[in-house]
Amino acid sequence: MSHVPASATEPQPPFFTESDIVDHRRIGAHLRPPASQAVIDKSVTACISAGLSLELAETLTAAAADQQQLRRALRAPKVQRFGSEEFTYIEFDVVTWRVLPSPDNIRFEDEHARGTIGMPRFGAVEGEALLTFEMDSAEKLIDAMAPRITDMVDNNPHVGSILDRGIETPGWLSALRVTTDVGAVTRLESTDGFGRIVASHKGLGITFKDVAWNLRPGGRRATNLLRDLVDWSESDMVTDEQARKVRCSIMPNARVIIGFSAPRGFDRARRRFVAHLHMAPPMNFSTATTLNAKANAAVDNLYERGLLPVPRGMTAEMVRDILDGSDREHGLLADQVAVLACGALNPHPNKRQARAVNEAIVDLTGAKPKLEERTQLAAEVALRGFPADKRLTALRSSLDRAWRWSVLRGVELTCSDPLDLLPEALRELVQAGDAAGPAIAELAALASYHLVGGRTQLLTRSEFGGRGSNTEPQQIMRQLAKTDIGLRQLCQIVLDGRAGRDPQELPKGTMPEDKRIAGAELLTPVRLRELADLSDGEGITHDSPEDRFAAALKEFQGRLDDLHAAAQEVGDVTGTDGVALVDTLGYDNSNVRNTLVEITDLVSEWRGARRRADRMRADLDESGDAR
Repeated sequence: MSHVPASATEPQPPFFTESDIVDHRRIGAHLRPPASQAVIDKSVTACISAGLSLELAETLTAAAADQQQLRRALRAPKVQRFGSEEFTYIEFDVVTWRVLPSPDNIRFEDEHARGTIGMPRFGAVEGEALLTFEMDSAEKLIDAMAPRITDMVDNNPHVGSILDRGIETPGWLSALRVTTDVGAVTRLESTDGFGRIVASHKGLGITFKDVAWNLRPGGRRATNLLRDLVDWSESDMVTDEQARKVRCSIMPNARVIIGFSAPRGFDRARRRFVAHLHMAPPMNFSTATTLNAKANAAVDNLYERGLLPVPRGMTAEMVRDILDGSDREHGLLADQVAVLACGALNPHPNKRQARAVNEAIVDLTGAKPKLEERTQLAAEVALRGFPADKRLTALRSSLDRAWRWSVLRGVELTCSDPLDLLPEALRELVQAGDAAGPAIAELAALASYHLVGGRTQLLTRSEFGGRGSNTEPQQIMRQLAKTDIGLRQLCQIVLDGRAGRDPQELPKGTMPEDKRIAGAELLTPVRLRELADLSDGEGITHDSPEDRFAAALKEFQGRLDDLHAAAQEVGDVTGTDGVALVDTLGYDNSNVRNTLVEITDLVSEWRGARRRADRMRADLDESGDAR
């Protein structure tokens, strides 16, 4: 068994811009006449001897264009590793009418996440490289696949090349058991060759239904099709249509997965594997599809490492299925899912969770993600209830910016009522030292979802970024959350959003209520920014030295957030080539460096003093002198 380096088998299909027609006889030479039952039995036995189940053995035998080639391949399987996953595969020529266009394709990732595709995700047979797929109606499956196949035929520019030249670059294939109301059938599926398979089926003049049910292995239609193709492949007296069918009948040297080793089931391993193939180097999928593929990989990695945040009353499996879109009947509110996404995918940079998210993205793309990429993933997951249209870009961008506020990194979901969160948040406002507490973070995260996703988007990015007097979403959230008036307003926003009301401006001196408030004005984006500006100069009056100390620490934290936002703005400036100028021009200022070193030294001294104070308190507690 040979190991193949990943980089050696990941080139993207070199589709030709020219369309020189290939002699059909050259491709047809791969075909063999229908095999006798004895030959078929011999191949099935060889598959079983190689460790495959009878179901896989029969599937591979039926798909082979040349039984002898299949048996040779079984004697020399290959192995390829992608990160923590290892796939065993064999290479042989596969007849394309045995390969289904995949109903769980990476191009559908966005639709799967939003629940708009009408089809389930793959499952898998435990311990086998065998996918499963179940729908209650074969007709529903056919209807669900039809528009996706049509879109590929109409819009993929490489279809014409395959009709004229056949499949020139092999793809990866996996075994799939499809179960519907007409029973179960097992075929190969277009793991990473959806477009190539769709194009070849168009050339053959067959449909999804034909592949799944009509062209049964050993059936009369399938046998007659093979005989015709063999006859045409040996003749130069054929029509253009017949020659095209021969060209489209074979995927040469297809890589068929027959085994795997991974810390997850084959369905998730295969999904992650396909994302890796298509994102390293990146391909031109939609932004939503790309973000969802990355987010699902990150969620899987967090789950497998035991790092997913799990609210009380839930399990890690429940959290995983909610965050990857598998479970849509979980009972959480949309704003609670948003908080869950923010806490899981937007952890503090120095935490193990952040490293796990980064590792998953690196595994897919080969590039280390920037800090803000985690907030982008979290925002995309939070907004899966919205269609992937032009509005989604603005919503995602604003929520992403709001969640860059350091307090919201790793926010925890308690599922507490907003009116119960508010008193705790107000206590934290007085007592918190250098940062806002968990209740403030949860209340702010809940409100941010409604400020972005309400009927009117109230939280918007500044047109000119966070420079000068321009206020960015994270600054608005931070300023609202630093006063008692602002926290009450955030609570009212959550109450209104959950009730389907436009958010109301809470009259000064009043408490939030879950109803339409008489005389209250509706919030607007401009008024929200004005309220944030007012909050910047207000707050709870601090009389004691301890309270003044807490206020000074909060101000220091705010300045750090501003500094962090300004640093991110530096990285956001790109040249005409799309590359960040700071990466090409660099930046070196000794005054800045010296100031940062001084600040770091001060903070280190403060932390040392805090540890000494904690030890002193512990000693007092143990001696009984103070409690």
